Order: sequence, then C-alpha cells, then structure tokens
Amino acid sequence: MTSSAQIPAIDKPMEPTMNLSNRSLLNKTFLADGVFSLVAGAVLILAAAPLAALVNADATPFITPVVLKALGAGLLIWGLFHLSAARNGGPVATAARVSIAGDMLWQVASLALLLSAYASLSAEGIALVMIGMVGVADFLFFKLRGLARERTVIA
Repeated sequence: MTSSAQIPAIDKPMEPTMNLSNRSLLNKTFLADGVFSLVAGAVLILAAAPLAALVNADATPFITPVVLKALGAGLLIWGLFHLSAARNGGPVATAARVSIAGDMLWQVASLALLLSAYASLSAEGIALVMIGMVGVADFLFFKLRGLARERTVIA
C-alpha cells in the first residue's frame, strides 16, 4: 500500500511553463534577434578574412578583417543582451527601447556605409549590407509591433 504523499494530486492544475507558444511577440522577436546576432557575430569573427576579401572590390579595402571581427564581437554582445532580456517573461520597456534605437542606428550606419564606400564595395558587399538592412528592418518592425501590443494590453 502506498501513502497518499506519493500519489500526485489529480485536481491540482499544472503550473504554466514558459515555452515559445505562450511568449509575447516582443519576447519572440528578442529571442530571434538574439540567436541571429550570436550566429552572425560568430560567422563574422571566424570568417573575417574571406568576408573582407569578398566585400571589398579594390586593392585598398574599406572593410578590413579587424573591422569585421569588431563588428562580430559587437553582435555577440547584442545577441547576449537580447537573450538576457527575453528571459523570465520578456523584455522590459527600457530594453525594448534600447533595442529599437540600436536597430535604427544600424540602419543609419548601413546607409552611411553604402553612401560613403559604394565605389570600394563589391557587388557582393553591397548585397550583404542590403540584406543586413532588410533583416534588421524586419526585427525592428516586429519589435515596434510587439511593444505596441504590450502597451495596448497594459492600458
């Protein structure tokens, strides 16, 4: 005969767990941005030399392996920030604003790079910068939308 302490209570509701399906749009976007930033940062660090050669069209490279490694390190920090903010229920409004401002800064910096170094970039380099701009614009859109949804729920 077993004691009642060993039998789980049937009537006790299960405690909710934090899985992907019950996270907010803002939280999911932070998770996606975090993972993407970590992967992109690692690629930039590990493949800095071949990427610099691919991106630069002329013999005087505008984007050096050192620049790409620094950008990769920044993306690793950015990714960790997003994953950290997405823990325990999701990012707070301050983290969302910092992330949105960072994405806007990325867009401005990318556009400035295209305008100032267009002649020294290869077609592949221009395409990579533009693909990065589109990806960041997507994250920015979903962060803005997610933050707006959370404000609506609170109000």
